Amino acid sequence: MKTVRFIRAMGILNMHNLALSKYNLQSEDLGIPDSVFHNPMTLIPLTAVSEWYRRIEQLSQDPDVILNLSRGVDLNKLGPVGRWLFSGNDLSSTIRRVNYGVSNLQSGAFFAGAQSGNILKWTYHNPFIDTSIKVHDSIRSAVFMVKILREFLGQDYRPLRVSISGSRKNHELYKAYFGCEVDWSQPRTEVWLHIDDRLASRQLTHREESRLAMNFSDLDDLLNMPDPEDELKVIYEVVSYSSHYGLPTLDRVSHLLGLSDQQFQRRLQKLGLNFSTVSGYVLSNIAVQLLGKHVSINDIAIRLGYTNVASFNRMFKKHRGITPKQYALRAEN
Repeated sequence: MKTVRFIRAMGILNMHNLALSKYNLQSEDLGIPDSVFHNPMTLIPLTAVSEWYRRIEQLSQDPDVILNLSRGVDLNKLGPVGRWLFSGNDLSSTIRRVNYGVSNLQSGAFFAGAQSGNILKWTYHNPFIDTSIKVHDSIRSAVFMVKILREFLGQDYRPLRVSISGSRKNHELYKAYFGCEVDWSQPRTEVWLHIDDRLASRQLTHREESRLAMNFSDLDDLLNMPDPEDELKVIYEVVSYSSHYGLPTLDRVSHLLGLSDQQFQRRLQKLGLNFSTVSGYVLSNIAVQLLGKHVSINDIAIRLGYTNVASFNRMFKKHRGITPKQYALRAEN
């Protein structure tokens, strides 16, 4: 379970929506329910994202689908996190924020910059990405990095070199997009730029200063990335994610954790818990969040996978001591 990692929905949200539109798909066709994307801060296990990558390539029948989708992503539509990334106004501060902020957006991943002579090698790496889809993750990240550079240095900006993990056959397509040589089958994703490109004097565009609009709820979500050593937190987030498919099941949660049903049950027993207790705790917390957003009790029950409101009410009262209606009335007073 210590190998379980997550990515926020915002990391693939724009590509996901573009894929649905371009290929006339439903969210479920790609293995991730539509409700996951209602909150861009939702944590998605990397196992689910790996399957998402595989299905996009299979259904699009396009080996270069990730380049073709990610090039259409608008960095100005990344929500509160995007505003935070660019609130520094210049390229140097933006690179720095990406480097130290990525751990709250994608666990196990890191960005770093290393200077070699007059070259700055901006690097991305995530050792927990499944080998079979590593090239897709690498392309997505390289496009993201180059888009940031072009946001400040102009849309015609060409990095010195780009390195990609894995390989695609149509090398010319990638060389044309990045505007430079592309090294394939590399251990890490790298984008090289001249060290002076970070200077404010090189910037062709200036971003207007704007207020950083991140409310407390967004901030809470941003800071809740589970520590892999915290088994309870990892289990909590995987159960929470699985609730988007309906009532969480032992089989689905075990699969997402990379465990057999028996292995997962033994882990829970060592923690003094059982699956029913954990699920009820997670679902009651989700219900509280939705009640705070004035979602109706009936809609919450449906969202959590209950076939009738009475069952949902019993679960909620068991874990909160009062009914959802009583909780909502107290919150209003």
